[in-house]
Amino acid sequence: MQKLAPLNDRQVAMLASLEKEQEEVSEGDFLAKENTRLDELFILKKGWVIATREEASGRAHIPTVYHPGDVIGLSDVAFTHTPNTIVAATQLTICRFPREKLTDVLRQSPRVSGLFLALSMIDQALMNDRLIVSRRTDGYLRLVLFLLQTMSRLRLMEPRLHDQFYCPLTQEQIGAATGLSGVHVSRSIKKLLELNLIERHKRFFRFADEPGLNSLVGYVDRYESLDLSWLPEGD
Repeated sequence: MQKLAPLNDRQVAMLASLEKEQEEVSEGDFLAKENTRLDELFILKKGWVIATREEASGRAHIPTVYHPGDVIGLSDVAFTHTPNTIVAATQLTICRFPREKLTDVLRQSPRVSGLFLALSMIDQALMNDRLIVSRRTDGYLRLVLFLLQTMSRLRLMEPRLHDQFYCPLTQEQIGAATGLSGVHVSRSIKKLLELNLIERHKRFFRFADEPGLNSLVGYVDRYESLDLSWLPEGD
Protein backbone atom coordinates (compact mmCIF):
# COMPACT_ATOMS: atom_id res chain seq x y z
CA MET A 1 0.00 0.00 0.00
CA GLN A 2 2.98 2.29 0.47
CA LYS A 3 3.26 2.23 -3.32
CA LEU A 4 0.01 4.20 -3.43
CA ALA A 5 0.45 6.62 -0.53
CA PRO A 6 2.98 7.21 2.27
CA LEU A 7 2.36 5.59 5.65
CA ASN A 8 3.81 6.36 9.07
CA ASP A 9 5.74 3.84 11.16
CA ARG A 10 2.66 2.76 13.10
CA GLN A 11 0.67 2.10 9.95
CA VAL A 12 3.55 0.20 8.36
CA ALA A 13 3.87 -1.95 11.50
CA MET A 14 0.13 -2.61 11.45
CA LEU A 15 0.29 -3.92 7.89
CA ALA A 16 3.45 -5.88 8.67
CA SER A 17 1.53 -7.70 11.39
CA LEU A 18 -0.52 -9.30 8.62
CA GLU A 19 2.64 -10.76 7.10
CA LYS A 20 4.22 -12.42 10.12
CA GLU A 21 4.23 -15.93 8.70
CA GLN A 22 5.07 -16.81 5.12
CA GLU A 23 4.38 -20.11 3.45
CA GLU A 24 4.97 -21.68 0.07
CA VAL A 25 2.08 -22.90 -2.07
CA SER A 26 2.47 -25.21 -5.04
CA GLU A 27 1.14 -24.44 -8.50
CA GLY A 28 -2.40 -25.74 -8.87
CA ASP A 29 -3.20 -25.69 -5.15
CA PHE A 30 -6.48 -24.12 -4.05
CA LEU A 31 -6.62 -21.20 -1.63
CA ALA A 32 -10.42 -21.22 -1.64
CA LYS A 33 -13.22 -22.96 -3.50
CA GLU A 34 -16.36 -21.42 -4.92
CA ASN A 35 -19.37 -21.25 -2.57
CA THR A 36 -17.33 -21.98 0.56
CA ARG A 37 -16.82 -19.65 3.49
CA LEU A 38 -13.61 -17.62 3.29
CA ASP A 39 -12.26 -17.35 6.82
CA GLU A 40 -8.78 -16.24 5.75
CA LEU A 41 -7.30 -13.62 3.49
CA PHE A 42 -3.91 -13.82 1.82
CA ILE A 43 -1.20 -11.31 0.99
CA LEU A 44 0.55 -12.45 -2.17
CA LYS A 45 4.29 -11.98 -1.86
CA LYS A 46 5.44 -13.94 -4.92
CA GLY A 47 3.74 -15.60 -7.88
CA TRP A 48 0.43 -15.29 -9.74
CA VAL A 49 -3.03 -16.37 -8.57
CA ILE A 50 -6.25 -16.65 -10.56
CA ALA A 51 -9.87 -16.46 -9.42
CA THR A 52 -11.98 -18.77 -11.57
CA ARG A 53 -15.69 -19.32 -12.03
CA GLU A 54 -17.57 -21.75 -14.22
CA GLU A 55 -20.19 -20.20 -16.47
CA ALA A 56 -23.58 -21.80 -17.09
CA SER A 57 -22.21 -23.08 -20.40
CA GLY A 58 -19.47 -24.91 -18.54
CA ARG A 59 -16.78 -22.60 -19.87
CA ALA A 60 -14.24 -21.32 -17.34
CA HIS A 61 -14.05 -17.60 -16.66
CA ILE A 62 -11.23 -15.77 -14.84
CA PRO A 63 -12.59 -12.50 -13.41
CA THR A 64 -9.42 -11.65 -11.48
CA VAL A 65 -5.68 -12.26 -11.79
CA TYR A 66 -3.70 -11.49 -8.62
CA HIS A 67 -0.10 -10.27 -8.62
CA PRO A 68 2.50 -9.72 -5.87
CA GLY A 69 1.29 -7.14 -3.38
CA ASP A 70 -2.39 -7.95 -3.81
CA VAL A 71 -4.65 -8.89 -0.90
CA ILE A 72 -6.44 -12.04 -2.07
CA GLY A 73 -10.02 -12.35 -0.86
CA LEU A 74 -10.51 -8.66 -0.09
CA SER A 75 -13.33 -8.42 -2.63
CA ASP A 76 -15.02 -11.49 -1.12
CA VAL A 77 -15.23 -10.55 2.57
CA ALA A 78 -18.64 -8.91 2.13
CA PHE A 79 -20.18 -12.26 1.20
CA THR A 80 -21.05 -15.29 3.29
CA HIS A 81 -19.44 -17.51 0.64
CA THR A 82 -16.75 -16.75 -1.90
CA PRO A 83 -18.09 -16.44 -5.46
CA ASN A 84 -14.87 -17.74 -7.01
CA THR A 85 -12.40 -20.58 -6.79
CA ILE A 86 -8.96 -19.15 -6.02
CA VAL A 87 -6.05 -21.20 -7.32
CA ALA A 88 -2.28 -20.81 -7.58
CA ALA A 89 -1.26 -20.24 -11.21
CA THR A 90 2.41 -20.58 -10.21
CA GLN A 91 4.48 -21.49 -7.18
CA LEU A 92 3.53 -18.93 -4.51
CA THR A 93 4.76 -17.24 -1.40
CA ILE A 94 1.79 -16.01 0.65
CA CYS A 95 0.94 -14.70 4.10
CA ARG A 96 -2.36 -15.88 5.60
CA PHE A 97 -4.33 -13.90 8.13
CA PRO A 98 -7.84 -14.38 9.59
CA ARG A 99 -10.55 -12.07 8.32
CA GLU A 100 -11.05 -10.84 11.92
CA LYS A 101 -7.59 -9.29 11.69
CA LEU A 102 -8.89 -7.04 8.93
CA THR A 103 -11.47 -5.70 11.39
CA ASP A 104 -8.68 -4.72 13.78
CA VAL A 105 -6.77 -2.86 11.05
CA LEU A 106 -9.85 -0.98 9.82
CA ARG A 107 -10.79 0.00 13.38
CA GLN A 108 -7.33 1.28 14.28
CA SER A 109 -6.32 3.17 11.14
CA PRO A 110 -8.60 5.46 9.07
CA ARG A 111 -5.75 6.01 6.58
CA VAL A 112 -5.21 2.31 5.94
CA SER A 113 -8.99 1.87 5.76
CA GLY A 114 -9.05 4.59 3.10
CA LEU A 115 -6.36 2.79 1.13
CA PHE A 116 -8.41 -0.42 1.13
CA LEU A 117 -11.29 1.66 -0.21
CA ALA A 118 -9.01 3.18 -2.87
CA LEU A 119 -7.97 -0.30 -3.99
CA SER A 120 -11.62 -1.19 -4.51
CA MET A 121 -12.10 1.99 -6.54
CA ILE A 122 -9.12 1.12 -8.74
CA ASP A 123 -10.45 -2.39 -9.31
CA GLN A 124 -13.82 -0.94 -10.32
CA ALA A 125 -12.17 1.42 -12.81
CA LEU A 126 -10.16 -1.45 -14.31
CA MET A 127 -13.31 -3.54 -14.74
CA ASN A 128 -15.10 -0.60 -16.36
CA ASP A 129 -12.25 -0.26 -18.85
CA ARG A 130 -12.51 -3.96 -19.69
CA LEU A 131 -16.26 -3.67 -20.16
CA ILE A 132 -15.88 -0.76 -22.58
CA VAL A 133 -13.26 -2.58 -24.67
CA SER A 134 -15.28 -5.82 -24.63
CA ARG A 135 -18.12 -4.02 -26.44
CA ARG A 136 -15.90 -3.30 -29.43
CA THR A 137 -15.96 -5.74 -32.33
CA ASP A 138 -12.18 -6.24 -32.59
CA GLY A 139 -11.55 -9.03 -30.09
CA TYR A 140 -7.77 -8.58 -30.18
CA LEU A 141 -8.22 -5.27 -28.35
CA ARG A 142 -9.18 -7.25 -25.24
CA LEU A 143 -5.73 -8.83 -25.34
CA VAL A 144 -4.14 -5.39 -25.78
CA LEU A 145 -5.92 -4.11 -22.66
CA PHE A 146 -5.01 -7.26 -20.71
CA LEU A 147 -1.33 -6.76 -21.54
CA LEU A 148 -1.36 -3.05 -20.70
CA GLN A 149 -3.22 -3.49 -17.41
CA THR A 150 -0.91 -6.33 -16.40
CA MET A 151 2.18 -4.25 -17.14
CA SER A 152 0.81 -1.31 -15.14
CA ARG A 153 0.06 -3.53 -12.16
CA LEU A 154 3.50 -5.16 -12.21
CA ARG A 155 5.20 -1.78 -12.52
CA LEU A 156 3.44 -0.64 -9.35
CA MET A 157 5.54 -3.10 -7.34
CA GLU A 158 8.58 -2.99 -9.63
CA PRO A 159 8.98 0.54 -11.08
CA ARG A 160 12.18 -0.47 -12.89
CA LEU A 161 10.19 -2.86 -15.08
CA HIS A 162 10.83 -1.52 -18.57
CA ASP A 163 9.09 -2.98 -21.59
CA GLN A 164 8.56 -6.70 -20.94
CA PHE A 165 7.10 -9.08 -18.39
CA TYR A 166 6.82 -12.81 -17.81
CA CYS A 167 3.29 -14.15 -18.16
CA PRO A 168 2.88 -17.66 -16.71
CA LEU A 169 -0.72 -18.00 -17.91
CA THR A 170 -1.56 -20.32 -20.77
CA GLN A 171 -3.35 -19.02 -23.85
CA GLU A 172 -6.51 -20.72 -22.59
CA GLN A 173 -6.20 -18.91 -19.25
CA ILE A 174 -5.58 -15.57 -20.98
CA GLY A 175 -8.68 -16.30 -23.02
CA ALA A 176 -10.70 -17.03 -19.87
CA ALA A 177 -9.52 -13.69 -18.45
CA THR A 178 -10.40 -11.72 -21.60
CA GLY A 179 -13.50 -13.52 -22.87
CA LEU A 180 -11.66 -14.96 -25.87
CA SER A 181 -11.11 -18.55 -26.91
CA GLY A 182 -7.59 -19.96 -26.80
CA VAL A 183 -7.57 -19.97 -30.61
CA HIS A 184 -8.61 -16.30 -30.70
CA VAL A 185 -5.85 -15.42 -28.23
CA SER A 186 -3.34 -17.11 -30.54
CA ARG A 187 -4.66 -15.16 -33.53
CA SER A 188 -4.63 -11.92 -31.56
CA ILE A 189 -1.00 -12.43 -30.53
CA LYS A 190 -0.11 -13.12 -34.16
CA LYS A 191 -1.87 -9.93 -35.26
CA LEU A 192 0.00 -7.80 -32.70
CA LEU A 193 3.26 -9.40 -33.78
CA GLU A 194 2.52 -8.61 -37.42
CA LEU A 195 1.73 -5.00 -36.50
CA ASN A 196 5.13 -4.81 -34.72
CA LEU A 197 3.40 -3.78 -31.52
CA ILE A 198 4.71 -6.63 -29.37
CA GLU A 199 7.36 -9.32 -29.36
CA ARG A 200 6.89 -12.77 -27.84
CA HIS A 201 9.72 -14.90 -26.46
CA LYS A 202 8.34 -18.08 -24.92
CA ARG A 203 6.21 -16.69 -22.06
CA PHE A 204 7.67 -13.19 -22.12
CA PHE A 205 5.70 -10.35 -23.70
CA ARG A 206 7.72 -7.33 -24.81
CA PHE A 207 6.13 -4.04 -25.80
CA ALA A 208 7.79 -3.03 -29.06
CA ASP A 209 5.49 -0.01 -29.42
CA GLU A 210 3.78 0.85 -26.13
CA PRO A 211 2.35 4.19 -27.36
CA GLY A 212 0.84 2.30 -30.29
CA LEU A 213 -0.79 -0.20 -27.94
CA ASN A 214 -2.09 2.62 -25.76
CA SER A 215 -3.70 4.39 -28.72
CA LEU A 216 -5.55 1.26 -29.83
CA VAL A 217 -7.68 1.16 -26.67
CA GLY A 218 -7.34 4.75 -25.40
CA TYR A 219 -5.48 3.34 -22.43
CA VAL A 220 -5.42 5.15 -19.09
CA ASP A 221 -3.05 3.81 -16.43
CA ARG A 222 -5.34 3.78 -13.39
CA TYR A 223 -2.38 3.48 -11.03
CA GLU A 224 -0.88 6.76 -12.26
CA SER A 225 -3.99 8.96 -12.42
CA LEU A 226 -4.71 8.82 -8.69
CA ASP A 227 -5.75 11.63 -6.35
CA LEU A 228 -5.52 10.32 -2.81
CA SER A 229 -5.42 13.72 -1.13
CA TRP A 230 -8.71 12.83 0.61
CA LEU A 231 -7.05 10.14 2.72
CA PRO A 232 -6.85 10.93 6.46
CA GLU A 233 -3.31 12.01 7.31
CA GLY A 234 -2.45 10.36 10.61
CA ASP A 235 -3.86 7.98 13.21
